[in-house]
Amino acid sequence: MVTLQSFRKKISSNGKGPGEHITKRLELLFLGTGGADTTPRIGCKCRVCQEARRKGGRFARNGPSLFLLGPSLLFDTPEDIAKSLEREQIHRVRRLLYTHWHPDHTMGRRVLEQLNMSILNLKGRKMTDIWLPTWVREDFRRRLGLDEHLQFFERMGIAKIHEITAGETLVVDGVSLRAYRMAQPGLTAFLVKAGKKRVVLAVDDTKGWVPSDQMVEPDLLVMEAGWFELDPRGHVLVPENHWVRRSEASFDETLKLIKRIKPRQTVLTHIEEMNARSYTDYLKLERKYEDLRIQFAYDGLRLKV
Repeated sequence: MVTLQSFRKKISSNGKGPGEHITKRLELLFLGTGGADTTPRIGCKCRVCQEARRKGGRFARNGPSLFLLGPSLLFDTPEDIAKSLEREQIHRVRRLLYTHWHPDHTMGRRVLEQLNMSILNLKGRKMTDIWLPTWVREDFRRRLGLDEHLQFFERMGIAKIHEITAGETLVVDGVSLRAYRMAQPGLTAFLVKAGKKRVVLAVDDTKGWVPSDQMVEPDLLVMEAGWFELDPRGHVLVPENHWVRRSEASFDETLKLIKRIKPRQTVLTHIEEMNARSYTDYLKLERKYEDLRIQFAYDGLRLKV
C-alpha cells in the first residue's frame, strides 16, 4: 500500500510533480447523472423511460460518475462507466477516487482492465492511481470483494492503491482535494480547490449531513437531487412507511442544504428514475427555483469553474 505521505515525496514545494502543471480553473464533466437505477430502467415502460429510449441524449442517464479534466481524475465506476467514457472519448484515466462502496458507484471497476491493458500487448500496460479515504477502504475490505479485486489489479500492474486519511489533503496538478466523512456510514464529501475556486462534491446520500464550515459559500456545489414527494401530476411517489423516507434525503431536504451552504451555483445529480421526471420536467424545476441558481445535470454536461 502507498500512503499519502509517501506520494507527497513526489510533489515539489510549488505543488507540482513530474510532468504536472498548475490548474487555476476546475473543469467538471458529468459522465453519468443517474442514480441506483439508470434511465431508462431495464424492464420499465413508464413515460420517462419510454421517452428516454426514443430521444436518448439528455433524456437518458447513465450510472453516477464525474470526471475532473486536467488532473484526469475519475470519481467512481458505475456498471456502465465504459460506455460513458467512450461517449466522451476519454481513453486515459490517470487517477480514480471512490466516494463510497455502494454497487452503483463501484461495480464497473473492471473498466481499468480495458483502459490499461491489452491481452495482445501485455508490455504496454498503463497504471491508474486509486485513491480511497480510509473509511471507504475499510468498507472495501468488507463488502463485495472490492479490496481484493483492487489488489488483483495491483498485482496485474494496472493500478496502485493509496489511502487518504482524515484531515489530509491530496494535491494533483495544482488541484487540492480534501475528504470529509458524511452522516451516512462510509459516505464521503469532497472540497476541491484550484487557485481561488472552490467546489463541494456531495454526490450521494446526504441524509443528515452537516457540512463543514469550510464548505460554506463555494463557487459550485454538486449534490444528489434527492427523492420527490409527488410526481409531476401530483401523485404520491414514495409510500408513507417506505424505507427511502428514513434513509435517503428528499428534494426538500436538498433545498434546505443548498440554502445552508449558499453556493454561487448548484448542480444536482444522482437523479433517480423513480422520480418520474424527464429532462423537460427538470428544466421546469430550474425555472421554479431560479433564485437558488439550481441546474439539474445531464450526461455529458461540462462546467468550468
